Amino acid sequence: MRAPWAVLVLGFAVSVPTADAENDSNESEDSEGSASEGSATHHGPGSLLNASTARCRSAEYPLSSKCVGCPPMYKGKLCASTTWYEDRTLGSCGCGTPGDNWVDDDYWTLTGWTAALNNVNLDPEHPEAGWCPSGCGRCYELCTTGGTTNTDSRIAEPGQCKVFKITNRCADGWTEDRPDWCSQKLTWEECKANPSKCQEHRSTNMFGYTAHFDLQDAHRQIQHGLGWDNVEVTFERVSCDRWEGPRDSVCSGCER
Repeated sequence: MRAPWAVLVLGFAVSVPTADAENDSNESEDSEGSASEGSATHHGPGSLLNASTARCRSAEYPLSSKCVGCPPMYKGKLCASTTWYEDRTLGSCGCGTPGDNWVDDDYWTLTGWTAALNNVNLDPEHPEAGWCPSGCGRCYELCTTGGTTNTDSRIAEPGQCKVFKITNRCADGWTEDRPDWCSQKLTWEECKANPSKCQEHRSTNMFGYTAHFDLQDAHRQIQHGLGWDNVEVTFERVSCDRWEGPRDSVCSGCER
């Protein structure tokens, strides 16, 4: 992730077909079959399916997705892409000691279940805000679908859920104005309210998701603990009472 706070997003080893390649061929193996929920079929932008069935237009398609429609959904919940990263700074939410640039290796943002959220969803009114965006400190439950975006080394079983607290911002692609993990132009609320608008190119990220979560993995809690590697998930905002972290955790740099 190349947000204002220097971090690393890993796991880009497997290439996937581009939307342009599928469109040029007019027909692909993935463009046929049933689009029943829980066993998604990837349709190119030229498909004669309506917006409620076809995938959102995107630069690339997930390697193996269980989500259908635009916005993509699985069992009635919105879907998102995930990656993992390591960042030992205070992050965009200022989680740490004010005046310090780094946190100790055993600090809760590094050892617990925390994440960066794509900037348009993190602060819809001010997506350009690199410091103290409005969505800091919110909690989301992520549940695996059994799908994956671009890696097949470890495909998690469906139904594995974990609550994450947002402590950082991801703006990959949004700042550079190119398709990437966090380049969404619309929020997930806007996409859900207007599926036709959501279908437009660049409304979602490079894999056609309305949200992206970059998961803190400083202690390998994601790759080794959960066994997740760029897995596809459903997401919903939940009370932070459900988050498995210190109850006195605050991001003092952004206290309001």
